[in-house]
Amino acid sequence: MEEYVRNPNNSDLTISYSAERSIQDELERESSTDVITILVSYLIMFLYVTVALGQYTDCSTILIDSKITLGISGIAIVAFSVLASLGFWSYVGEPATLIIIEVVPFLVLAVGVDNIFILVQACHRPSSVGKEDVPHMVGRVLGEVAPSMLLTSLSESVAFGLGAMSTMPAVRIFSLYAAVAVFFDFLLQVTAFVAILSLDYKRQQNNRYDLCCCIKEPKKDSSGNISCNMYVVMKYFAEVLLSDIVRPVVMAFFVGLLFFSIAVIPKIDVGLDQELALPRDSYVLNWFRDMKNYLRVGPPVYFVVNEGYSYEHRKQQNKICGATGCQSDSLVGQIFLASLRPEETKIAMTASSWIDDYFSWIGPNGAHSCCRMLHYPHSNKTEFCNATGL
Repeated sequence: MEEYVRNPNNSDLTISYSAERSIQDELERESSTDVITILVSYLIMFLYVTVALGQYTDCSTILIDSKITLGISGIAIVAFSVLASLGFWSYVGEPATLIIIEVVPFLVLAVGVDNIFILVQACHRPSSVGKEDVPHMVGRVLGEVAPSMLLTSLSESVAFGLGAMSTMPAVRIFSLYAAVAVFFDFLLQVTAFVAILSLDYKRQQNNRYDLCCCIKEPKKDSSGNISCNMYVVMKYFAEVLLSDIVRPVVMAFFVGLLFFSIAVIPKIDVGLDQELALPRDSYVLNWFRDMKNYLRVGPPVYFVVNEGYSYEHRKQQNKICGATGCQSDSLVGQIFLASLRPEETKIAMTASSWIDDYFSWIGPNGAHSCCRMLHYPHSNKTEFCNATGL
């Protein structure tokens, strides 16, 4: 069908098509094309972390004050925490979905980067204790910020754990993977990242280059200098934000934004449209659009009888079938009555039952006892007889 639609000789005919496997195929195709987007997003986040973590006091010490190694370590810890969550739930037996691979890393990255900035900025904050060595400084900083990191990570893990109580399988599995990933991310940050942070702080104190710690520059006196980003925030942003004119404007803006958001909440459509999960160039979108505009019959509904039902007895057959001679309150008969009230039952047409088709196949009257096996006495052979004729 794809080749036929692409044929320019068939441009006078508009065709929309779909198959049982179309949605699954398109989701897999989208996941493969999103790999580049995910990698670019991680690269941008990595560049932002490495640039923002540094405390640049002098242009001549940029190679020393940069935090590229620390940024790589923070990103790697996020990846390891996601892998740990995948491994844990895979061992338990919980299946993974596509949304876990694409969304959970970004979610854990957002939480992890926040904690990384808290730790690094607390280490660069001037101490009131006096001159400390690196182990005591790291221990003091960890004692100050680790409780808040524990509370935030624990609250997020508990929140995702509560989301696992949902009856929707996709939401439940996503919440389980996210909760464990956030928890492992916290454990790695207060152990592995703290160790890497102490080593990086020693490197910076010894005036060694980032990414190449074997190269060392002569010691320079940089006491009393503050970093460029701290200077911009203190000198410009804070003064402008705390001025008498900007403060009421900011408050009024955010209050107006709050009330505007509350006002437009009733206009939000509640539901999950399957068209949103498909790529924009998917051929299935044309199928959904034409089905919605021209064939508003809705999705198919299947009524399944549990395994073990006895179909060989006529009494049991009459409880299922819907042809002439069947019970009026049979399964197919009740579906037929429900289809007469489509506004209430949402069933637009009567059901097609396999047992009725089987009765029609074995005999023209639907109640023939012939099993379509003909026996020839002279040759003592039994052959299959086609329902449409000999």
